[in-house]
Amino acid sequence: MNAPTILYLVGSFSIFLAERMFEGSDAVRWSLVALGALLAVLAVGGRLTTFERHPKATKLAVLFYAVSMSSGLFYVLQLKDVVGALELDADSEKHLRVALQCAIPLAWFTGALPAFGLDRTLAASPHSMHPLRVAAAWEGGLGLALGLGMLFPLNYLAHETNERFDFGFFKTTAVGEATRKVVDSLAEPVRVVLFFPPSSDVLGEVRPYFDDLEADNLSVEVIDHAMDPKTAKEWKIRDNGNIALVMGEKVETIKLTDKLDSAKKDLRKLDGKVHTALLKLAKEKRTVYFTVGHNEFFWKNAASDEENIDTLKKALEGLNLKVKELGVDDGLAQAVPDDAAIVFVVGPRKPFFAEEIAALKAFRDQGGSLFLMLEPTEEPDPALYALAGVDFTATPLLSDKAYLRVTGGPSDRAYIGTNKFSSHESVTTLSKRSQDAVFIAPGAGSVKEATAHDGKVTVTIKGSSEWFHDLDGNYEFDKDTEKRGGYDLGVVASGPASGGDKDEWRVVAVADATFASNFVLPRSPASSVYLAESIGWLTADPAIGGETESEEDVKIQHTKEGEAMWFYGITAGFPALVFSAGALRVSRRRKKGAA
Repeated sequence: MNAPTILYLVGSFSIFLAERMFEGSDAVRWSLVALGALLAVLAVGGRLTTFERHPKATKLAVLFYAVSMSSGLFYVLQLKDVVGALELDADSEKHLRVALQCAIPLAWFTGALPAFGLDRTLAASPHSMHPLRVAAAWEGGLGLALGLGMLFPLNYLAHETNERFDFGFFKTTAVGEATRKVVDSLAEPVRVVLFFPPSSDVLGEVRPYFDDLEADNLSVEVIDHAMDPKTAKEWKIRDNGNIALVMGEKVETIKLTDKLDSAKKDLRKLDGKVHTALLKLAKEKRTVYFTVGHNEFFWKNAASDEENIDTLKKALEGLNLKVKELGVDDGLAQAVPDDAAIVFVVGPRKPFFAEEIAALKAFRDQGGSLFLMLEPTEEPDPALYALAGVDFTATPLLSDKAYLRVTGGPSDRAYIGTNKFSSHESVTTLSKRSQDAVFIAPGAGSVKEATAHDGKVTVTIKGSSEWFHDLDGNYEFDKDTEKRGGYDLGVVASGPASGGDKDEWRVVAVADATFASNFVLPRSPASSVYLAESIGWLTADPAIGGETESEEDVKIQHTKEGEAMWFYGITAGFPALVFSAGALRVSRRRKKGAA
């Protein structure tokens, strides 16, 4: 390496250090810039000493040095004050600065590498030089420079998009909207302590999640259990592979392991576990009641998954709610318990007693909250529907255009879904995500605002224009007796409270109970979001609403009808295809032999 190349490299590196490492210290910065500029000028001056012997090669080298030194001009032009003087809009200013910043290294490499190639050639041929060697020197350097120069805009694009592609089966959950809402609502700071050894693969999965969740009122730290056994014992942490969330004297723990293979199942549901733990820290446990005694959907001894609400019960407990039963034996004919946050009525198929309706109405009027999940029945209960200010049509809604394929028969037309939601706060997330959020309501009826009612009624879940009530039960649309469109699935109602410490009573009514069953709820994120946000609105606690993230696998339900094509295709079709190919091959060989 000759003297001009060394001087130019050292000078350029001096300027690079000044701008990258010493930008805050003017004295050091400008000293290094001056030194770098001086060395660059000396490099060019040193190259001019070969002008008399090799004028053409020397001119080219000086020209390329000039191109390289123009990178300093691009650096000045991209400065925020300089670009700001053009008074461009924000996007245009950003794009211009990025273009100029990419031009800096591109100009430096485009000039410096050909110049270095010429320097090397001039040093190796002090007396004579063939023109082809000159051309090869600068062309090789220029080609390499342009190739390297492409890396800078590509690096910028990769940084801006910052997409993470995971083609593996396993994926740790991301932070969900519901969890962020709880963090934002924290009244006291929370300390998250990850008990893992530094080399743990599980820590590598968990730490990015909590780094993303970290906020002013939530701090994250890592402790090896062996290094701080006293703290671990205080919080009842027995070993590594645990997460402690601490608020004051309260501690909630999430049990994982420090072995990745064993922790994968829980990592897929990490966001839900963190959301539940934060709710337990931040909120006092409240009690919700489910009415019984009217053939409601229940979590015990249910006839099928479509009537079992065990998943709903667990979801409510995950929202830090205590679930109790409420029937005549529990005092429903007299009054709703004072500690009730919400009373759920899920799929009743027998009417309530007048005394029970009176108790529910008194609870509502005093500022209570009701969640009515209605279900088509042969014994309608208008007094119950009146609590929400609606009329309920108990004939099932069908669609012969779009429905879920479950059995392959005409009854599948009752498995309807909609992505039409209003802007009410109880369906905010569903409204924003209407492109992919479909509310599934198998065997639903419809609700509409009653002519006379208390309070204000607002539609939240709207139906499709192709739906119709199947009046004769034949699963077909009869244009002479049945009408398409104009049917709604869900409403909310509210009005001024007449007593107690609340200003307003609130009711959510939906024309289907199966959406909250074990058959739908685990498979339908939209149903889970609707449930959480409705509860958040009923309790006037927006931190409960929103969506938690989950990467848990959903079991696929197979049916004879749905798998018939695959069965016959594999057992008969594929062997037939192989036999045909073999027969064709043999036939061609015989014809060729005969010829």
